[in-house]
Amino acid sequence: MMSMSRWFPVPRAAALAMGALLLCAGPAVAAGNVQAGAQKSQYCSTCHGPTGNYTHTGTPRLAGQSAEAFSAMLKQFRAAKRHTHPMMSVLTHGLNDQDIADLAAFYAAQKIENSLNRYTPPPLQ
Repeated sequence: MMSMSRWFPVPRAAALAMGALLLCAGPAVAAGNVQAGAQKSQYCSTCHGPTGNYTHTGTPRLAGQSAEAFSAMLKQFRAAKRHTHPMMSVLTHGLNDQDIADLAAFYAAQKIENSLNRYTPPPLQ
């Protein structure tokens, strides 16, 4: 039987440790800043409301979404791989990864509002 040390000059323990580190290493994800995301959300608020809770027909709620899912969604729009709304690819085209991380942090930090709680009935006459 041939010795493995001939092919792998690095001790097995070190090789295993390096392999484990490589498996754990993932792509670098920018940390989002809630305050920066609030400033960058101006364009989003036109359709999604100032806190991402606008319940306009066909407009998804952004408030309370996980930052990871939100980031992935915006990156799909930016890459023109998601086609649920034609304007989203246009609006996300100029966003960099930090912009997306900031927006994701902002919307993840927003409290989900019940649309019924925001309804104010007209005064009785």
